[in-house]
Amino acid sequence: MKHSILFLLLCPYICQGQRADTTFTLQEVVVTGSRLERPVTKSPGSINLLTPVLLRNSPAQSVDDILLMLSGVNTTRSDGISNMHSNVSIRGLAGDEQGRTLVLFDGIPINTSDEGSVNWNSIHTDNVQRIEVFKGPGSSLYGNNAMGGVINIISKKPLSPFSANASVSYGTLNTWKTSLGISSRLNKQFALFISGYYNRTDGFNNIPDSLRTEPDYSVARFMKEGGVFTKLLYNPTALWNVEIAYDLYRDKRGEGEKIEAPEGEYRHFNHHRIQTRFYGEKNAFSYNLACYFQRQDYFKLDERITQNAYQRFDVKSDRDDWGAILHMHFGGKYNEIAVGSEFKNGSIDGGDYYVTSPDKVLNRGTMTFFSVFAQDELNFWKERFWLQLALRYDNAFFHKGWFEASGENVTDFNSYNGTLNNNRWDNFSPRIALRYNPISAVSVYLSYAQGFRASILDDLCRSGWMWVGPKIANPRLGPEKINNYEIGGKFQLRPNLTLSPAFYYAKGKDFLYYVATGEKLWGKIDTYQRQNISKVELKGLEADLDYIPISGLRININYSYNHTAIKDFDKKPELNGKALTYAPKHQIKGYLLWTGKTIDAMIRGRYKTKQYTTEDNASSIDGFGVWDAQLSKRFFRNRLYVSGEILNIFNNRHMNTKDYRSAGRLANIKLAVNINKD
Repeated sequence: MKHSILFLLLCPYICQGQRADTTFTLQEVVVTGSRLERPVTKSPGSINLLTPVLLRNSPAQSVDDILLMLSGVNTTRSDGISNMHSNVSIRGLAGDEQGRTLVLFDGIPINTSDEGSVNWNSIHTDNVQRIEVFKGPGSSLYGNNAMGGVINIISKKPLSPFSANASVSYGTLNTWKTSLGISSRLNKQFALFISGYYNRTDGFNNIPDSLRTEPDYSVARFMKEGGVFTKLLYNPTALWNVEIAYDLYRDKRGEGEKIEAPEGEYRHFNHHRIQTRFYGEKNAFSYNLACYFQRQDYFKLDERITQNAYQRFDVKSDRDDWGAILHMHFGGKYNEIAVGSEFKNGSIDGGDYYVTSPDKVLNRGTMTFFSVFAQDELNFWKERFWLQLALRYDNAFFHKGWFEASGENVTDFNSYNGTLNNNRWDNFSPRIALRYNPISAVSVYLSYAQGFRASILDDLCRSGWMWVGPKIANPRLGPEKINNYEIGGKFQLRPNLTLSPAFYYAKGKDFLYYVATGEKLWGKIDTYQRQNISKVELKGLEADLDYIPISGLRININYSYNHTAIKDFDKKPELNGKALTYAPKHQIKGYLLWTGKTIDAMIRGRYKTKQYTTEDNASSIDGFGVWDAQLSKRFFRNRLYVSGEILNIFNNRHMNTKDYRSAGRLANIKLAVNINKD
């Protein structure tokens, strides 16, 4: 591993003697920092952009597999496409809490209100045009979940009169992946994009030997999934444009345990997402109105042996999120004013339905948000200074909460049955940031921002068992908050060499933790409840080095340092000074990308130090390093595409979560046919 790290650090200098005729530009255009298209040098914050070239050439099996290469980003996927659940976190804000990082699809939030989670498996890489990652609190524009940062996944649009592509790939663990896509700009006003895919794998047994028990019911974690994504665009005038998109996803994923059920334990999602956007611009005015609906029908078959008796129950949950976002922009000579509002409603209707007994545990609840926001971006001194002032107000209302446990096996939860108390709270999220561009090769920024994350519905209205033990719903929960101070920039050291550092310090308060209620289950087991009770401190730095020694070759090396600590935890003083879970202190990542006329190639490597898996830091998983590679070639004027990838080249069967180890080395070969009519 020491040699791998040394290789990453020396790459820019190994190639230094070669002539460079391609420059790295600071003028990449992004939208996430202000909801409008802006060059990076006019957006006062730390933003990473994953371009189509990087997406196409990255050896990865999912979108979060590509994001893991960015500085300051941590992911928990450990077993390839078999993984049911993956979290992506930014800047150490607990990698087991997806709800602290907001994920957008075409600018529309897709985190569920029930768990704060994102179904990363439902986002197919073939549908993605580019990804923007805004680091640090983005709540001044985006509200809930954006306390750590914002990931905006932007889908493809039809550009040519007609194009079609089909692909098939085969890989390790008898993994098959197929896809078909068609897009067409039918005329000047109408365009259509439609794609579908189906993937399957036999999977592998990811339970480490040390965690197996007798009798051993562990089996391979199989997977079957498929989806369809469609988008219709109507563009009659500059002031009136419509996009309608529908995303369908279904899967079945083995849980790696089989006792009596024919397929063992498994989970599946029946996932629907509908998004409609109306947008346009005229002179210095533009607007964007988005309406959306997302439903996750979730099912889990759970079976176990309890006191030598077989027990099975099915978990069924309907998770609905819907809302609307209005954003209006008024441009001027020296400032850009944006105002808007948002309405969001998230609900859960779920339950555990026992098959081996008449027991059932049900829960319902709804969280409703109403928000308004305003932002002013001023430029002065010939656009050398860009000042961003923003403020958002959110009013949250938890209501329709209800819980019921019935049956002999769940009688100890009966005392919590009935209607839950309503709860309303509000929050202001300010941001002030300044970007200074003294010369074309230098751009620096300074910012302060506040972010927040509302409690998930699972904590507000569901009582039951969690990893900590029996937990009781707490409808009184308020939001977690964080104040972030940051300085950073981009420095073009040479025409082909760019350094992008960022330093940040953040203080969080009212963070959610489980604490003992003082009550006992069965008279002997402590019951727990989430409460807003602790403070958290975060500080760190990120640095990206981009180097283009010759035309077609790009080298990126990035480093992240992150220090997290729990502070002022009066009810659990033993946790004071402990680090947050799944927050590696050091990460080193990098890649070499070659894009030629006929052959493209990438090799990438990453290393992260150990991660604590429990709040008391008594348990941890070791640090690990992984290398991946991809090689692709195009034939017959780009109509035929062949690629091969190897993930985890050196077969490092590391653990990225406390329960599961990785699959080790995975290899895939892909064949694709493209037809394009200009």
